[in-house]
Amino acid sequence: MADSLETHHPFLIRDAPDLGIRPSDLRSPRYRRIFRGVGVHSEVPDTVVVRSRAALLLAPRGAVVSHWSAGRLWGGTTPDDPELHLALERDHQMRIPGIRLHRHRHQLHAVKRHGLPVTAPLQTFGHLARIATTVQLVALGDSLVRKNRFSPPELVAFADAWEHQCRREAQLAARLVREGVDSAPETALRLLFTFAGLPEPEVDIHLTDADGRLRYRLDLGFRETRLAIEYDGRWHHTDEQRQLDEVRRHDLGLEGWTFLIVTADDLYGDTAGLLRRIIETLADHGIALPRAPLDDWRRHFRCPTHAPAA
Repeated sequence: MADSLETHHPFLIRDAPDLGIRPSDLRSPRYRRIFRGVGVHSEVPDTVVVRSRAALLLAPRGAVVSHWSAGRLWGGTTPDDPELHLALERDHQMRIPGIRLHRHRHQLHAVKRHGLPVTAPLQTFGHLARIATTVQLVALGDSLVRKNRFSPPELVAFADAWEHQCRREAQLAARLVREGVDSAPETALRLLFTFAGLPEPEVDIHLTDADGRLRYRLDLGFRETRLAIEYDGRWHHTDEQRQLDEVRRHDLGLEGWTFLIVTADDLYGDTAGLLRRIIETLADHGIALPRAPLDDWRRHFRCPTHAPAA
C-alpha cells in the first residue's frame, strides 16, 4: 500500500498504479476524489490550493487559476463558490464537474502563488467585473488592498486602462474601494450609504490620546459629529469582545460619541428599515442629507444571498 509524499498531493487516478496505489486502496477511506479523475490522500485538507493543483492536472497546457479562485489564493474576500476557476488564452472544450474554464482572447498576466500559476491581483479584479456584483467586487478590492496586493490609486488606474469586457463595472467598483476595511459586511454597509446617495462615512477612524497613541479604532463614522457606525458580526458575540465593545462605547459615550450598531439581520434582512434608521440618525446629528434617498441601493441589496460569513 502506498504512503509516499506523492500521494499527499493530488494525483491523476490513471497514474495510481505507478504510485503503488491499488484499486482497492482507491475505494478505501484512505483516499478521496477531488474531481473526476483526480485523487488525494484523505489526510490532505480540502483547500483552494489543493483543489487548484488538482484542477491544473486536468487542464490543458497554459491554464492558470483565475477569477474567484485566484481571489482566494491572493487572500481576498470572496463569496462561497463550489467551482474552481481556470483561465486559458485559447478555445478549449473542458467539461468536468466542479471546474469552470474561462477562455480569453487577451494575454493572461500569470504569476506564481503557492507554486501555482495564478492571474495577478489586478487582472483578477478585471476578470471578475464580468461575473461579480458591485458589492462583491468592491469587497474583494477592499480586502486585497488590506493585503497590500495593490493600492486604491493603482486599482483605479488599472480599471481606467482595462480594455476588455465590463470596463465600466470595473471602473465603478475600483473607485469605491477604500483602505482600512476589515470585512465584507463593512464594505456593504458603507456602500449602502453610497448607493442611497448619502454622505460616505469615514473608514477606519483612529482616535488617539494627547501623546498620539492609539486609544480606539472605529470601523466607520463621522468624526466631526462624533457618530460611529459599527457592524456587529458573530465575533462580537464572544464574552471577551462584548466586554471590550462595552468599555469602548462607554468611554467614547462620555466624550459625546453616539454609536449606530448594525447587525447582519439589519443589513441583509431589513435593508430598507436600516436605511430609514441611518437617515434618521444622520439627521439627528445635523449631517446634510439629500431631499430623498436614491433608489439605486435596491438593486444591490435585493437578495439576502449577498450576506457573507461575518
